[in-house]
Amino acid sequence: MTFRIRQFNESKPSEVSLLHRRWFFVTALITLLSDQATKSLIRAWLPLGSSVPILPKFLHFTHTQNSGAAFGLFPNAVTLLVVIALIVSAIFLWLGHRGFDRRQTAIAMGMMLGGAVGNLIDRIRFGAVTDFIDIHIWPIFNIADAALTVGAFLLFWWGLMLPPEKPTLEAKSESIKPASEVKGISAERFTQGQSEVNLSPDKT
Repeated sequence: MTFRIRQFNESKPSEVSLLHRRWFFVTALITLLSDQATKSLIRAWLPLGSSVPILPKFLHFTHTQNSGAAFGLFPNAVTLLVVIALIVSAIFLWLGHRGFDRRQTAIAMGMMLGGAVGNLIDRIRFGAVTDFIDIHIWPIFNIADAALTVGAFLLFWWGLMLPPEKPTLEAKSESIKPASEVKGISAERFTQGQSEVNLSPDKT
């Protein structure tokens, strides 16, 4: 399983990598705004502890405050979770700055960054995360939780199923050095295409 992140020894990102970086930050921003907007609406319109049916017997909006991690894990560990979220967000931002060789990887990591920052904002502002999506067979969650889970799944799935991308023309051209920079090549042997031509004088 291979996750396509830029090589660390590259001097500068390629145009493709920069384009995928935009996918990363746009996805993260959309995820964050969606998460914060829906939480604000729930806090404003639905009293804490109240529940309204959206799709009867399947989906309710139930306003709860979770001081733990996603899906109710590690309750009341606010400080620890804030520190972890800060570290995780910093790692994602660093990876996003490096750029990605695959758009799918950029999107998945963007979802995870947006989800991590969304819940981090709640913990810093309120000391707890607003959860409201209630499907009855799973702990109540929010869009940030869903983005973290789906992003991690997609990152694993795409890394497992998608073949490695072929080098772009730009990457190939960068790997070809001028003849003046090539050291230690004998003038008697020169490769052109797949045929080898002997350039030394004919002694016969």
